[in-house]
Amino acid sequence: MGNGSVVKSESTTENERSSRTSRKMLVDALKYPTRGTPALGVAGIVVAIAIGYRYTVAFVPSVAALVPGTATMIAFAVLVGYLSHVLVDDDRAPPPLKVGASLRSGFKSLGISVVFLAIPLVLMFTTVSSFVEAGSDGGEIPAVFMVSSTAMLFLFLVSVYALPAAVVAATKASTMRAAFDREQVFPALRELPYVTAWITGFTLFVIGLVPVSITIGSADVAGLLSSLFGAYLVLAGSRIIATGYRRATTNS
Repeated sequence: MGNGSVVKSESTTENERSSRTSRKMLVDALKYPTRGTPALGVAGIVVAIAIGYRYTVAFVPSVAALVPGTATMIAFAVLVGYLSHVLVDDDRAPPPLKVGASLRSGFKSLGISVVFLAIPLVLMFTTVSSFVEAGSDGGEIPAVFMVSSTAMLFLFLVSVYALPAAVVAATKASTMRAAFDREQVFPALRELPYVTAWITGFTLFVIGLVPVSITIGSADVAGLLSSLFGAYLVLAGSRIIATGYRRATTNS
């Protein structure tokens, strides 16, 4: 009876400690974008992506669409590269926004993302296409579709789950090869700090897509304010994933 009480007490203490750590990580992440001016630079990149996207759509199918399209891709690569630097940043404030370094890191991170997500996305697209085709023909939707679609969604989420750890490994080692090294990527994936940080960070990223979409569709003050909020959310999401990864790999 006494041993059971001790075990229960230790379990409760551990849960409370884990809860406090998660709260501290979240509070730190929400404060992180406000510690310095790089958040404004990120917001500017979001605005540049939005403007480039609008002009690209406006010019399609003309060859002239290549100009804003290329500019949009470069801006997106800079954004991805800067967030990659945030993932390996240990300082209290966001790192300086260096366009050249962010652009190089962005192309590396995008390359890693393609490798991780291409197959799950293709399989999901194929599965959904089969479902739509079966429905348009008036036939019954096969039961196997539910199983296959669930499996494809699971594969996609697993790939997205491992992606930040792979990007961290590649950014730290300055080589894409590190992103596919089990010993550098897998250990963090099994740890609770990374799990909770990824869930929170992923949620912030998804919410951040809302103001980003408003920025893309609006050219007025609302669009500018939305870009600031979107930049805030993606920075906070990156920060909490970075903290979770660091705690998972260093127990600090």
